[in-house]
Amino acid sequence: MNMTDTTRDAKTAQDIKELEERRRVAMLAADVATLDKLFAEQMVYTHSNAATDNKAEYLDKLGQRHFDYRELAFLDQDIRLAGDAALVTGRMTGEVVIAGALRKLNGQTTVVWIKQDAGWQLLAFQSTPIPAV
Repeated sequence: MNMTDTTRDAKTAQDIKELEERRRVAMLAADVATLDKLFAEQMVYTHSNAATDNKAEYLDKLGQRHFDYRELAFLDQDIRLAGDAALVTGRMTGEVVIAGALRKLNGQTTVVWIKQDAGWQLLAFQSTPIPAV
């Protein structure tokens, strides 16, 4: 890898980090318009209970406040680049009200971003709960 590749990779990793922060803020605000732009049409969102939503389902549930995020933090993010894809692993903590019930979030997450004509978009999200000790 030459210096140009290293510089480009560092810039891309920073771009992905900023997109992750935009996603976090949009989830807290139930900002469906922003998330609609950030999510790829083919997106699959796998929740910590193994339920999955496609893009339309997730955005509808968020817009209807089925998911009402109260606190949300993305921690210890590791960003790895592979061509036109970026893999982000880390932790997600917070609180969300789901269908009226408060739930604590504490999971290990895997996020896949892909570069498309519209720019970087989230293709897949997976959360695995971290067991209480």
